[in-house]
Amino acid sequence: MRNARIGTTPPAGSGSVLPRLFGRYSVVVLAVAAIALSCNGDGSETATPTVPDGGGSETATPTAPDGGGNETATPAAPDAAANLFLNPSLEDGTDPWFSLKPDDGPFTRSDAFAHSGKYSAKLEMRDPAAATGAKVYYLVQEITPKEFPEFLSGNYRVEKWQKGTAKQYLQFVVIAFGVDNLAGGYPNHQIRYPLAGIDSPPFAISNAHFRFLGKDQPVLGEWVHFEANVKEDFERLWGAAPKGFDKLRILFEVRWDDKAPGNTAEADVYYDDLYFGPAP
Repeated sequence: MRNARIGTTPPAGSGSVLPRLFGRYSVVVLAVAAIALSCNGDGSETATPTVPDGGGSETATPTAPDGGGNETATPAAPDAAANLFLNPSLEDGTDPWFSLKPDDGPFTRSDAFAHSGKYSAKLEMRDPAAATGAKVYYLVQEITPKEFPEFLSGNYRVEKWQKGTAKQYLQFVVIAFGVDNLAGGYPNHQIRYPLAGIDSPPFAISNAHFRFLGKDQPVLGEWVHFEANVKEDFERLWGAAPKGFDKLRILFEVRWDDKAPGNTAEADVYYDDLYFGPAP
């Protein structure tokens, strides 16, 4: 099993379930910048100077599979009973999912598209040309397992994509709060997983690493499967899997950064069949 993978998949019941993967990935570790951002854990980010440590971001670049042509594989299905996410497909309403900023970046439960079942989470971005700075649309759940989970997977779908800035993208983020075994003295430690829209880290952040699962612009009108062995990523990028944490926060996002006036920023993004738990 690869540590991280992303590929397109048809919705359940639509025929073949073989996703079109974007090839195997080669990992390139990039140095962080000398000025970084430190996340305070509530969704906002503030600039703080830091000394680069030679890490900070990891990007995956697609490579052609052996033998040429398209590579196909069936993602192994995780054990639904072991899923630490409650209501992972929003079939039972919206709880316990929430947005960090419900007035600015809300989500809704939608029956327009579903990877399985009848519902999915929809993030609807509609920001005017005059908007500036940064904005995040959130789908968030917090969990408190005794041990750090191993494997995260899910599916996203993009139906509308109008870029208001070059840094408009999808990602998910795993944040461990109050960790007692990782360096840095941060209130939380993060790995951020860009899925589509950007091909390099959007900014430097002292308490986070970037692990790219996709670097292209979003494919429209198709379900795209993503997965990562988050525990192995923490071990490789932070030196160990988190221990003694107070809670874990997992965020599924569509967002933009460094926007100047001039273009509208619009997107319709759906997330469904989200899983966090033992690897299949």
